[in-house]
Amino acid sequence: MRPFAMKVQPYKLGSLAPDDRWVEHRYPDAWDLQRTTGPDRLVLAPAERQIDLILDLLRPLPAPFGVLHVLVVSRCGNAAARRQEPAPMQLRDVAGFLREFEEFFERDGRHHVWVTSLPSQSTIVYDNHNLVYAYGPLEQFVGHAEARGLARRAIEIPVPHHHCFNLEYDDAEAALLDRFDWLEFPLQPGDDP
Repeated sequence: MRPFAMKVQPYKLGSLAPDDRWVEHRYPDAWDLQRTTGPDRLVLAPAERQIDLILDLLRPLPAPFGVLHVLVVSRCGNAAARRQEPAPMQLRDVAGFLREFEEFFERDGRHHVWVTSLPSQSTIVYDNHNLVYAYGPLEQFVGHAEARGLARRAIEIPVPHHHCFNLEYDDAEAALLDRFDWLEFPLQPGDDP
């Protein structure tokens, strides 16, 4: 009889388990307020379903929206760069884009994605550490976080950690880069893992 082998689901961010194995890092459904050199921001650390949370945060914000994809590492020979969708988008189009690449965004660490409400300049950033940063109406964002079961507590990126760039998502990288007629810009300091 052959032993049953479970397929390990690819993950975005790994941390060391007590037995020194690399495992998927999951945050504890948390949110916290952070001071920055600019405006204060909310950091949100859901254990899963990050795209659902992002869409909840975007729904009450005024359209149109701008979308920026930051490819920090490519497994496919594509240039690491910031890519901006040149045309402002309605929420339904942003939601379609995020849903189309939901698994890629949530399970692979080669990128960040930013969505900005152009009228309000409120911005949601989903980074390669599997964290969501929200700039804008912080009290409103806290309400959405708590409605989803997130509680206020300190959030720390694990040390050490690693980002996974999974073979399974190479086709998604190609499809995402073909999705729009992106405007391409160089990476900024802090974009790389």
